[in-house]
Amino acid sequence: MNQRLPIDLRLARHGAILLFLGMLTGFVIVNSHNPKAGNGAHLTGLIGGYGLIALGMLWPRLKLGRLWSGVGAWVTAVSLYLNWIGLFVMAEFGSGPNAANAPHLGTATFWDRTGGIILMLAVVLSLASGVFVLVGLRNLGTPFPSSRGDEVIARRGAPQRG
Repeated sequence: MNQRLPIDLRLARHGAILLFLGMLTGFVIVNSHNPKAGNGAHLTGLIGGYGLIALGMLWPRLKLGRLWSGVGAWVTAVSLYLNWIGLFVMAEFGSGPNAANAPHLGTATFWDRTGGIILMLAVVLSLASGVFVLVGLRNLGTPFPSSRGDEVIARRGAPQRG
């Protein structure tokens, strides 16, 4: 029984995962090399998780084709994960007031640059995600019947409003 979940549930699931990662980050920021970047990773995980859950509710209403809807959903989820990962890498392995003099996994400068590259990629994908959402919202302002009652009245032969 291999059924694919609808796109809204997949986005909400990734939002819950990102929210959970943000919560876990809150436990380890005290011991990180750079607690301010760790706090940023914590808050980015929380806000990104809630945002992805909210986008999951909006996504089925976007006027995108099936292919572009899938691409846009993955670009959005990956951009939010990369935001969290970039800040987490900088906080845990980069330079900061609590950084060790002889790190075991490379220099702090290497991890700062790696985190910066990840964050730059996240920004590019976030911009692409914003374009997907704006393009998908382009025709949502067209008039629809305001309620089911208008359709029922129209079927019974009652006069329609202007």
